Amino acid sequence: MSKRKLVVPNARKALEDYKLEVAKEFGVNDPKSLASNHTGYIVRKLVEMGERQLIDDNNN
Repeated sequence: MSKRKLVVPNARKALEDYKLEVAKEFGVNDPKSLASNHTGYIVRKLVEMGERQLIDDNNN
């Protein structure tokens, strides 16, 4: 993991929890064995979630 200081300290734990959830979706028992394409999938899903949240916030 990066040693950069996080703006939201709980973000690292939340990201690790999300990676475990996605690993289970892929049927991967060991999250350390996630390949780069799995990581790319995780990033795409996070971006989609953020975009949806921004759209929802702007519509309300």
